[in-house]
Amino acid sequence: MKTMITISAAASLGLASAYSPGLHCSPTVSHAARVVNSPICQHDPSSRGGLETASKFSFDEPTSPSVSSAGELSTMTTAELQALQQENELLRNQLEGSGGAAAIDARTARIGMPLTVAAGGLAALAGGLALFPKAGDEGSAALRAFPDASEAFSESFRAAFVDKKAEEAMMNYFPGSISSNAVDQRVARVLANRGFTPQNTLLATSACPDEVNSRPGEMVELMKNRWGECFTLGGLGGVPFTGKAGFGAYAHHVADGGKLLIVFAPHVGVEANGRVGALRRVDQNGVSTSCGAAVGAFKALKKGAAPESLGSAGDTQINYIKQQLASRLDNLDMAPEQISYVTYQMYVMIRDFFVDDILPGADYWDDVSEIAVLGGIMINRAKGGDRFMPLMFQTREEEAGSTKDIFEEAFGPLPNLETALGSGDEAASVRKKSLNWDKPRR
Repeated sequence: MKTMITISAAASLGLASAYSPGLHCSPTVSHAARVVNSPICQHDPSSRGGLETASKFSFDEPTSPSVSSAGELSTMTTAELQALQQENELLRNQLEGSGGAAAIDARTARIGMPLTVAAGGLAALAGGLALFPKAGDEGSAALRAFPDASEAFSESFRAAFVDKKAEEAMMNYFPGSISSNAVDQRVARVLANRGFTPQNTLLATSACPDEVNSRPGEMVELMKNRWGECFTLGGLGGVPFTGKAGFGAYAHHVADGGKLLIVFAPHVGVEANGRVGALRRVDQNGVSTSCGAAVGAFKALKKGAAPESLGSAGDTQINYIKQQLASRLDNLDMAPEQISYVTYQMYVMIRDFFVDDILPGADYWDDVSEIAVLGGIMINRAKGGDRFMPLMFQTREEEAGSTKDIFEEAFGPLPNLETALGSGDEAASVRKKSLNWDKPRR
């Protein structure tokens, strides 16, 4: 009996191509990593395999059991295996053509990268378990017992490919940032203990409409896929411009007696050279700002422009951001990095909008049994996938004093922010906020 491991071109190239500007591929999850413990396939040792090219296979029998990247058992027909072989060969030819120049669309590669990386890590893990069936049984039990094992596994691969200066800047100014996948899994695990399910929970997000925040495989899309329908509350900068009326509509759409999961976050880019507030977008030669609204408002204020009235509908959102930001820059000179400081002020602005204005005043408890609020900062990266810095995670019910802080259960202790913000008072203003307001008036 022949035993082999199949890692498709997308998985074998996933780590290298995702982080290297000259190599790109963009498979779906189902084809990004497929591991087969099969008597019908034989690895061709003439293939280079590994992180450079796809493997080649020969086929002897019509079907074989397989394990998908998600770990689900299925049956793969000869036709499917041959199709996978053709896909592998095509990707290999594209990557080796023209002296190794990339032949796959850069936008597709950049957008699909987080899925590719995750699938590549899963393929390698599944491959090891396929070689040793008994170890596989024990390994599966171990992964169930230690759900963070796969997270650590993925991070160990990621570290080899990220832009070092960007990574250093991110960890200096946004310590404790974790992957989108880690956020999705940790939030789901903790909320499940409180009875949150896709059936009784309605998700809402308040994030900037910038397209970088809606890439497949990143936090917003992952959470939409997990929880189902999503109500969009945010406008420019991630500020919940739908207001009380929009929030009231959202709350009334939840299942009877259901739960609300609200996720809010400003975003900021960190470019390869470590520059905060910048991002090289796909198919563009230059570097643009991220978040454009926050950076633009800050630059206007820095030049001495007075905050404008809200004015016509066409400029209401950016003018609101200028007004709110103008009163939050008193300690700017103490900050080690100005755009990072502005990003934290955007976070506080959005958080206070929710906690002080929208949530206490909206009439929604007739429809809702519990709310959960997750707040933080999204960090856009050109390589290595976007990150999320969690800063708040709490739940509450209608009764006053029912707030539960579940941050540490999900993410561990909040990192010290004094270095990033340059002031203990500023760090405290970011940390200290509770959903424990007085009981809302009915």
